[in-house]
This record gives sequence, C-alpha cells and structure tokens, in this order.
Amino acid sequence: MFRKTWRWVGQFRRSNKNIGIHWPFIPEHLKLLCDDISYQLSHNTYELDEIAVRFHYRLVVIHPFANGNGRHARLITDEFLISLKKQHFLGASGRKRMYIEPLECGKNI
Repeated sequence: MFRKTWRWVGQFRRSNKNIGIHWPFIPEHLKLLCDDISYQLSHNTYELDEIAVRFHYRLVVIHPFANGNGRHARLITDEFLISLKKQHFLGASGRKRMYIEPLECGKNI
C-alpha cells in the first residue's frame, strides 16, 4: 500500500488543492465526520454498507493529506467495517474504479 514513505506522512495538508475543504478546517470536518458516523451507527440511520460508503466519500472530499487520500480513505473504511465485524468491501489496494466513478459525479452525501 505504501510504496514510498513520505516525510510528511500523518500531517494534514497546509495548502488548498483542487479537491478538498479549505485546509484550516480539516480537523473540524474530521471531527464532524466522526460524530456523524457515531450518530448514524447508534440510531441505525442507514444500513451499515451505506454508512461506510458515506464515510468513505466524505473522507475523500475532506482530503486531509497532500497525497495518498484515496489509499487512506479505502484503508480506514475497510478498518471501520472490520472493527464492526463486517467484511470489508472497498479493498485498500484495489478496484479503484469501483469508488472513483461515484466520487467524480460530485453527489453530495
């Protein structure tokens, strides 16, 4: 998954990109995402698979890092599902097209 280790790994980006929220708001948006997911799980707002897809989409849209956001989002979403005893479905290293197409359509989830 990590062919190269970047010097800045684990540090939020400190500039705006063509995708992602305005960089100073990354921590706040990640907290909101986690709070939303916690609420959705505790109130059975959606089926678990839909919660996972929404989580993945919002994590990509937040775009917390300068590089590696797709890999990070797939890995974290898989770990999220595994932690809930659900088989992962995104695959941390494969089937990229499976999730890129819905992201490109720009649907706000």
